[in-house]
Amino acid sequence: MLSSLYLSWVFGTSTDVEVVWGVIILLCCGLAFTLYCVAYILIMAHKELQENVQITKQRQEGNCEQQEAEPGQCHGKEG
Repeated sequence: MLSSLYLSWVFGTSTDVEVVWGVIILLCCGLAFTLYCVAYILIMAHKELQENVQITKQRQEGNCEQQEAEPGQCHGKEG
């Protein structure tokens, strides 16, 4: 009795709860898109971090004469 009262209060007057597939599909699509965006941002951040690490290693090895050289400009070459 109490569970049917709770169901009727939460879901409306009917205790027959129907699955709304459209809402479930939209939620799944939204979650998939969100996961794609987060993964894309993390991949781009990782690539940028790797580029910065390589530039730092080149500077420490003495490949760049200028300590303030722009990224990709070692020995006057653009790469």
